[in-house]
Amino acid sequence: MNLSISYRHLDSSESVSKKIEEKVQHLKKYYQGAMNISWVCSVDGHDQHTSEVQVSVDNNQFHAHAVDSNLYATLDAAIAKLEKQMSKESEKKKRRIH
Repeated sequence: MNLSISYRHLDSSESVSKKIEEKVQHLKKYYQGAMNISWVCSVDGHDQHTSEVQVSVDNNQFHAHAVDSNLYATLDAAIAKLEKQMSKESEKKKRRIH
């Protein structure tokens, strides 16, 4: 798994990076291949935090975007969206095989 974390208009934090790494581990249950994950955390002038995630695995692309006033809430929302997309796609593949 290749994880890249970027910050825009925001200082990097060890606690945020750890939280992202912890959340990304949940995605391993859907795909066993090599994952490339690009995570961008940003904040605009109005105290709106944004998390944007791009995941590529096994010729599939998944994207999630979350906006909230709390950075940690955006991390949770983005992961929830990704898990929903990835589980739906893995279920499709399982149905095609059988």
